[in-house]
Amino acid sequence: MRIAGLDEAGRGPVIGPLVIGCVVYTDETIHNLEEIGVDDSKSLTPRKREIMAKKIKETCDYYNIIILTPEKINELHYSNHLTLNQMEENFFAELLNSVDPSPEIVYLDACDIIEDRFGRTIQSMLQFRPKKMISKHKGDSIFKIVGAASILAKTIRDHEIERYKEEYGDIGSGYSSDPKTQKFLYRYYKKYQRFPPIVRTWWKTAENIKKRVMNEKMQKKITDFS
Repeated sequence: MRIAGLDEAGRGPVIGPLVIGCVVYTDETIHNLEEIGVDDSKSLTPRKREIMAKKIKETCDYYNIIILTPEKINELHYSNHLTLNQMEENFFAELLNSVDPSPEIVYLDACDIIEDRFGRTIQSMLQFRPKKMISKHKGDSIFKIVGAASILAKTIRDHEIERYKEEYGDIGSGYSSDPKTQKFLYRYYKKYQRFPPIVRTWWKTAENIKKRVMNEKMQKKITDFS
């Protein structure tokens, strides 16, 4: 029997991609997750995630990753009017439909406030009918196979953030609450009057910084006129 687990990394940050991971084991191979010591990716150090990601790829029967770049996230929002939840639903389903042969059991980390609804929505998009689909909040902490998908997704996202830092300097963690991230966004927008392509421009943080810079410019004009 084939068992799939799916999770994402990077749902909340204003900077960087949303990465979705899918891992498939069989009931004969899933014991490897216990031996590897898989846990929720957020509780692991980056080095530990790297080591585990390598072992997961070596022992699983199938894995796949989708990277939604900030540009793609912006496009899907502005052009297709999709929410982040809808994006996740679409790409979770796309990953599951790519598994061949299809899994009989699916475990999901639910992003919807109603966890069962998240599972039902994705199931309606599938080209096959699994025997069981379990959709839970904090699924990466509950199910090791979801934790494995979380580790793969988080590792890829970490790599992307490091690549951004090489190009743009210290951008912080990419989360709105990070003062370094806020400072980077403010300075960049003030200098160029636009955000770099690594930013989700419809995030409240980005919108607030844009308003702040515009207000400062307006205030300067008033002061200069006076």
